[in-house]
Amino acid sequence: MFRHLFSDQHLKTPVEVLQRVQRDVTHVLNPRTVMRTDVVEHDDDYTVTAELPGFDKDALTVKFADEWLTIRANSRTAGSTQDDGRWLHQERRATALSRRFYFADVDAQKIQAHYHAGLLAVTLPKEAAAASSKIEIQ
Repeated sequence: MFRHLFSDQHLKTPVEVLQRVQRDVTHVLNPRTVMRTDVVEHDDDYTVTAELPGFDKDALTVKFADEWLTIRANSRTAGSTQDDGRWLHQERRATALSRRFYFADVDAQKIQAHYHAGLLAVTLPKEAAAASSKIEIQ
């Protein structure tokens, strides 16, 4: 799991290894690396709202297949410098986020998604329920 910690030639002391571990753990536990979402059910649809600040609309993918809604976001912050400099500190890392939600009764042809000001709102209309009728017993 931590094999990558010992593969870097520039990490020579135990302190440097521990600093790398701390940086990696902080990155994993950072709330910016989690797509915070709300799912609300209404009478005729579901609404999924995801916070995705800092992402471009083109970096988002919304798919509905096999009754699963999948939302993906990929930031394009590169891990290399623009010039011949070297990183001293980096917090804006490339990030890939993904969330999946199951919906059994959705009309897939009418799903809509809107992205504005860092919020993605996906509306999933429910399928019209089959009309039930009372069957007379003879």
